[in-house]
Amino acid sequence: MYLTKFFIPKYYEEESFIEILADPFHLAVVHFPSVYVFVFLMLMTKIVKDRFEERHQLEVLQKEKANTELKFLKAQINPHFLFNTLNNLYSLTLEESSEKASEVVLKLSDMLDYMLYQCKDPEVPLKNEITFIQDYIGLESLRYGNKLTLDFTYQLHDPNVMIAPLILISFVENAFKHGASNTLNDSVIKIELTTNQDQLCFKVFNTLPMDKTDTTENESNSGIGFSNSKRQLELNYKSNYTLKSTQTDKDFQVVLTINLQ
Repeated sequence: MYLTKFFIPKYYEEESFIEILADPFHLAVVHFPSVYVFVFLMLMTKIVKDRFEERHQLEVLQKEKANTELKFLKAQINPHFLFNTLNNLYSLTLEESSEKASEVVLKLSDMLDYMLYQCKDPEVPLKNEITFIQDYIGLESLRYGNKLTLDFTYQLHDPNVMIAPLILISFVENAFKHGASNTLNDSVIKIELTTNQDQLCFKVFNTLPMDKTDTTENESNSGIGFSNSKRQLELNYKSNYTLKSTQTDKDFQVVLTINLQ
């Protein structure tokens, strides 16, 4: 009651606590309403403050959870990718010259260095991802030789535009896994990457083996690398991306667009 007199002093004369209690009517009409208003304002302030702190803590927890999940997804991609590449290396040591095998080891070393040490930041320059994709394509080209026709083109408005790491490579890997590796005939893979000030567009096209057209689409969309990339896109870009896939009897294509703004 003494605190409220600073807000409405005209109602107050200096009274002792006994004098305040001795006048029930004055206490009920003057003191109690002013006290209730003051308490209500303080209570509302506390509620707003508590809600703000709860929301802030929830946002922090969600961010920490997303970061933890991203680290887990990246860690899952690395051994999966390494396993496939080591299989390729093993095939080369059996079928090809040791000169090509040493080239594979060198490229693999560069790729592991990139995955383990250069992808720790939330975003990396797009040019680094392109170099990584080129190294991967180089490894696969050694394995498939003339069996594969591959075309990788890119046109960037800025090579230093930033992007979440290790997202694009999974779609490229999928094209090899469900295209070239499943057919004995000539196969085709076309990769196209373009950017402008507002958007990144990444297209991956691959032909399909004639005897597996019924199951390739489901397999292409359920691989570890593909599903991890979709989850990373959700965590990094939320609603700022689109991912579409189309299939015919002869080919499969995935188109990824990311808003860069």
